[in-house]
Amino acid sequence: MVFLRVSLHIVFAFLLGFAVVQNVAAGNGSRGLLAAAGVLAAVYMAGTTWENRRAHSLLMEDVLDRRWRVLAACWLAVVLALWVGLVAQSMDFVWLLFPLVFLILHILPTGLSIVGVGAAWLAAAFLPAFLHTPSWNVANVVGPFIGTVFAIGVYFTYRALGREVQTHALLTQQLLSAQHQLAISEHQAGRMEERERLSREIHDTVAQGLSSIVLVSRAARANLAKGNTAELESQLGIINEQASDSLAEARRFVRDLASPDLGQSLVEALRTVIQRTRGRQEALGEPLDLSLNVVGEEIDPDSIPEPVSRTIVRVCQEALNNVVKHAHASKAVVTLGLWDDQLSLDVVDNGRGFDPEGPSGFGLPGIRARIEDFSGTVTIESAPGSGTALACIIPLTSRSTSAEG
Repeated sequence: MVFLRVSLHIVFAFLLGFAVVQNVAAGNGSRGLLAAAGVLAAVYMAGTTWENRRAHSLLMEDVLDRRWRVLAACWLAVVLALWVGLVAQSMDFVWLLFPLVFLILHILPTGLSIVGVGAAWLAAAFLPAFLHTPSWNVANVVGPFIGTVFAIGVYFTYRALGREVQTHALLTQQLLSAQHQLAISEHQAGRMEERERLSREIHDTVAQGLSSIVLVSRAARANLAKGNTAELESQLGIINEQASDSLAEARRFVRDLASPDLGQSLVEALRTVIQRTRGRQEALGEPLDLSLNVVGEEIDPDSIPEPVSRTIVRVCQEALNNVVKHAHASKAVVTLGLWDDQLSLDVVDNGRGFDPEGPSGFGLPGIRARIEDFSGTVTIESAPGSGTALACIIPLTSRSTSAEG
């Protein structure tokens, strides 16, 4: 509305000055007319200056108090009275009606403003008919009417556009606020995802290693009490190896969770996991017939993205940990499928089984989360007393396979 306000002030000053010049040129510039025009100009300028300052404060406060409305209405009444007085002296001041219509619509409430505009038009159209009869004609009615209607149309159109601009500005602010909140949410989600990933890594590596140390140390204590030095020495070797591996895992966390078998191919890494699991079970006196089968071999294991290889190794570790910890199986088979478009890992045991629909601990949800990170699927087939078959598939065409884990 600032542009419209400034334009109206310029139009008002131009029309007022033009009317005064015309009257002076025609020899009608009496002292009373010039004095009234000067007073109108002074009152108008004082009021608009005050209103402009008030408008700037309203941009910050967004408040229209009743006192301002009353003062503005009083100022408008003075301006209209002075204008009517000038119209009574000369018809040249009739065209000030155009900017005055905008003032009336801006200051007064909508209903009252329409009445005020109608009254101003009646004064501009018919007052000269009584005071300036020789020079008055129908054009003096039609001209002000057209100008009044045009001014009303322009005012309400401009105000509608102003509301539209404010609405878009508000929507923009809301959008920026929503983007900011989304960025915060994504940051929080990223932190939670990283925490979950760290929890899975610790559970699948260091925690499992420490658990093995505890179990083997208990068996070693029993052998120490019995004096079985041969078995005790083997168990101490397992404890030392497992402790060293756990320490290495902890150090790798500091190096941004690098794969524990980064220097090996996927097949070699799985064989190492199986060998360690088999050795641990032998040390515990609970031997496990554990083997690895590699099928398909349509792709080179060395060409598999490192994040995928790392995930397969972690899943195998957790699956075998579940086999020895919960299934109490005597035999388990790990099958790695190297296919052209996907990678598969199956872990099957002859343990006591469980209900896949029942509650589970941290291990299986962690396996699902790891595989789903690569748009893969996990299928579990089991029943109490029937063993368990875990099948995982990772599509090698997934974008996630090229992402850093």
